[in-house]
Amino acid sequence: SPFLLAGAGGLFGCIGWRLPMLYFGVKIRKRKEAFDGQILQLTMSLSNGLRSGQALPQALDAASQRIDAPMREELAVVLGEARLGLDLPEALERLYRRMPSEDLRLLLTSIKLTLQAGGSLAEVLERMVETIRARTEFQERLKNMTAQGRFEAIAMSLAPVLVYVLLRLIDPDLMIPLTSTLAGWCTIGIVAVWVLIGFYIINKINSFIFLKIPNIIYSFYRIIIYQIIHINSFI
Repeated sequence: SPFLLAGAGGLFGCIGWRLPMLYFGVKIRKRKEAFDGQILQLTMSLSNGLRSGQALPQALDAASQRIDAPMREELAVVLGEARLGLDLPEALERLYRRMPSEDLRLLLTSIKLTLQAGGSLAEVLERMVETIRARTEFQERLKNMTAQGRFEAIAMSLAPVLVYVLLRLIDPDLMIPLTSTLAGWCTIGIVAVWVLIGFYIINKINSFIFLKIPNIIYSFYRIIIYQIIHINSFI
């Protein structure tokens, strides 16, 4: 049927268009997750380097040699820009634009405020280590809490496929029109669209309850931390 051929062609065309984007999206997300997981190590390394008497650029250089990729690669870019004449705070700000992260934003703001107002950057970074460690543990607990919601979304999305397979095994003649007529394929398309909408809504609900609300609370907490750092820098 020309309608089936046109529908199949459109379906495979959409898959071919979206597949590379999905692949690179997964690669970017994995790189960002690996980067976020190394921010605590970076903060601890900077604090130890400053405690030992190093300046901030030397502490960054030493940290880049001890940390694996992707943090090592990003720090190499920051240090290279600083050697070419760019101010170190600006180079760090460009790092944040490349790899946006709440923990990195908190770290960079602490460094900028301390450099501008004076004070012990090592002590500020020690407080940041405690803050980032607590937030990392909190995020791990959130992932465990959202695992059930993700499983429910996947199970509900696969339920129509399971029902179709069971009915096909029980009464094949009843299900043949579903794959041999235009009305049947239209029904499959409508069901697929509604399943995708349901999967999207369930994921959004889980994200709002377990991720958005805690992030809103953390934003207020971050504002308080900024004020404490700013006050301590003047003391």
